Amino acid sequence: MKYFKQRGVARALALGLSLAAAVTACRASDADAVPEVVCGTPVSPDLIRPLLPSTEDLTESSRVDRQEAISAPCTLLSSGQPVMELRFYWSMDAPNMADRSRYDSFFRHVAEWRPIKLGNEAIVGTNGSIVSAPCESGRNKYFTLKMHLPEASITDYGRRKDIEKFMRAYFPATVKTLSCG
Repeated sequence: MKYFKQRGVARALALGLSLAAAVTACRASDADAVPEVVCGTPVSPDLIRPLLPSTEDLTESSRVDRQEAISAPCTLLSSGQPVMELRFYWSMDAPNMADRSRYDSFFRHVAEWRPIKLGNEAIVGTNGSIVSAPCESGRNKYFTLKMHLPEASITDYGRRKDIEKFMRAYFPATVKTLSCG
């Protein structure tokens, strides 16, 4: 009888330890969770995760004001370090990317870029992307979104597909959140 009691206590203890480990694992995964809304735009975490070098302690710093259509940055940080930078721009004129030199400072932070069909004008590189489209808001006529991955290697050509996939979902979803007339 004593053997069965000890065995029952051992099972209960093992069960308790495994439950505690499961709760701890859930908390750890919650702390490393990828947000479903980035800079005010809903987006699938499955599109964000491949772009981030770390998902530890993700936070967001944003100065974007969609209602006022004031150009501003929004940054996703992991443990206090920038892992995704988004810049929201509103302007009177289209950026006319095709008319600019490849070395124009407008393309800074987007390495090895090439044009893609998205919005009115778009490019995607190995560490970022720029997309623009008409968006009348107050005195502005165009909206441009620049995305930069500061930790990305400019020679990682495989990342380009993930960046393009993200922007194909994120840019149209962002435009839907704007007060375009």
